[in-house]
Amino acid sequence: MKPEPSLPKLPTISELLKHPTVERIVDRVNQTTIAKRAAGFVEELQSNLQKGGAQGVVPSIQQMAERLARRLMEPAEQSHSAINATGAIWGDRWPAPPLAEAAVHEMMQLASEYQVSPDALSVRVEHLLTELTGAEAAWVGSSFEAVAEVVRESGEKKVEIVAQAGLVDPADFGLTQVDTIQTRLSSATKVVVCEGSGLLGGPRCAIVVGSRKQIADLNRPLCEVDGIAEPLTLAALAATLEIYQTADQAIYKIPALQLLSTPLENLEQRCERLAPLMAESDLLAEARPTQCDSAWYDTGEVKYAGPTWALKLSFADGMRAKVAARFQACSPVIVGREQQDALWLDLRAVFPRWDQQLVTALE
Repeated sequence: MKPEPSLPKLPTISELLKHPTVERIVDRVNQTTIAKRAAGFVEELQSNLQKGGAQGVVPSIQQMAERLARRLMEPAEQSHSAINATGAIWGDRWPAPPLAEAAVHEMMQLASEYQVSPDALSVRVEHLLTELTGAEAAWVGSSFEAVAEVVRESGEKKVEIVAQAGLVDPADFGLTQVDTIQTRLSSATKVVVCEGSGLLGGPRCAIVVGSRKQIADLNRPLCEVDGIAEPLTLAALAATLEIYQTADQAIYKIPALQLLSTPLENLEQRCERLAPLMAESDLLAEARPTQCDSAWYDTGEVKYAGPTWALKLSFADGMRAKVAARFQACSPVIVGREQQDALWLDLRAVFPRWDQQLVTALE
């Protein structure tokens, strides 16, 4: 904004950041937070003076510095998202990985319009599930835990309850073999119950596929206990399943499979590129690219591990708490895993778009 000629020249944001009142708190605030909160501060002051006209009172440099200091020290807004650098794409902390862009779009479109025939979504999802798995029938409920309990108590034989089963085998990427839904149905199993947010990469829900007779027998007790999944969930699931209809598209369009299928060479290159940039921070004694094994699926009851590459961050003296505070103050927050007196940032679960954020958090 171009200042009025009659208004006094205000200090720049750089000059205010060097003022003793502000300077003493700068080291206590994340640099990204400083950049966001300081942006436009002087312009706001100038705008307020213009609105006040001749009656506007020009604050002193000390007053401006105190205002900026208060803004920088405001409690951080709670971040509802995270950069997951633990290596675990699924787990107790991450019960559901991010949804595919097509699934998010489908949910937004559904939520913004009136719906004439909600049952049409159920029919669409059932058709997709039977087509992709080879099952005779399918049913989708809200809660995997509730549905699994009903199936266990039903007395049905030849049933498999496998939360993690999907349509792709991780062995295709050189990781632990996990039988797909199709593989399990092609054996003696007649009904498979899985979690929609498992290896399928869809929304959290219960998926039941199998013989038409057994699905029909289970339909009433399932509806009494759990009920058919909500329309938004069905919309996201349908969009996810449609991705699988095009061969080889799932690993590019479904976020969890993007991460799972990332070649080790790619993870290594990213670690090698990021390590020297992070090592420049005074908060660290070392940032070392390290090949290791870690769990990419860990729910406590089920755990699958495989090779990965991580950045092993060793702290400078007395800086452990400060690094933790920096990562917590970021938006999204950065979550790694602590072991061997170091913080490990495992790139298996980190999307490449967040690489620079890892560096910025330590600047």
